[in-house]
Amino acid sequence: MLAEDQIPVKTRHVYNFDELDRQPEGPCSATVTPRRLISGSKDLATSKATSTGAVVTGERFHATLVWKPRGTGSKIHTHPNEQFNYVLQGTLIADIDGQVMLVPKGHVVHIPAGIPHSHVSTADDDVWFFAAKDTRYGITGPALDGKHDGPRYLPGFYQPGFGTPGSNQWEVGADGLPAPQTENRSGKRVRYVYNIHELEQVSQEFCSAKVIHRGDASRKEHTFGGALNGQKVGIELMHIARGEGWERHTQPYEQFVWVLQGMLLAQVDDQLIQVPERSLLHLPEDIVHSAKASPDKDTVLYIVRPAAH
Repeated sequence: MLAEDQIPVKTRHVYNFDELDRQPEGPCSATVTPRRLISGSKDLATSKATSTGAVVTGERFHATLVWKPRGTGSKIHTHPNEQFNYVLQGTLIADIDGQVMLVPKGHVVHIPAGIPHSHVSTADDDVWFFAAKDTRYGITGPALDGKHDGPRYLPGFYQPGFGTPGSNQWEVGADGLPAPQTENRSGKRVRYVYNIHELEQVSQEFCSAKVIHRGDASRKEHTFGGALNGQKVGIELMHIARGEGWERHTQPYEQFVWVLQGMLLAQVDDQLIQVPERSLLHLPEDIVHSAKASPDKDTVLYIVRPAAH
């Protein structure tokens, strides 16, 4: 019999963001930054955004589940890495490249590397979204004006902890939307927002990312979905019929797999793992794994992987 200190310790590959207010116990496949202001600031008055969440960082990607309270969000900022945000609840107002766009539930907003942008929740509801970035840079970037003096907010949503009243208020026009405050650097009207559930309706013209139409993402009959490929980051929506999936194999790249619906039953190395809804499975490069949907319900996955794959 092995002594207690000789028993192999299993590595964590599944991350439930509800539990990530503290560092997980035991070895982890990725680096975990417990829940906090995403900006890393100690309070909102010295932050640039109200975004809160834990961050899971692998070799190639950061992944985080972000909460933005209604009517509030981030100042215009930029970062030299690429980002995709998938909205799970509520609606974001995106200010990118001289355009203001709504990003409702089920939609993805793509932020190419280096482009100034801002996201604020509408006045109606808090927003929850799953964000993925490549690791050329950290999870957050600096405010464009160089000032971390509180978050951006809509009229009526100032709070005493936000810093100087009125300094970062985003005024709303007669149409109910704020006017863009970012510059139109592309010189075009580029699409940055995508309904990932209906990508077959999107043409390639003036898109920020390459669109792979629904049904083209997999050659297997029991799976289907669409995908978006950016410069470094690719995201894919995958629908798996109940009881179906993939046999044991390896892939020469890292993946993060977010379970949108159902239960994923996986084997990673020699571990049998259940991945429930709203949980994240991390698959490092070249790790042996298999996965299938539970036998009682179809499973829908949101997958983060390199754009080249």
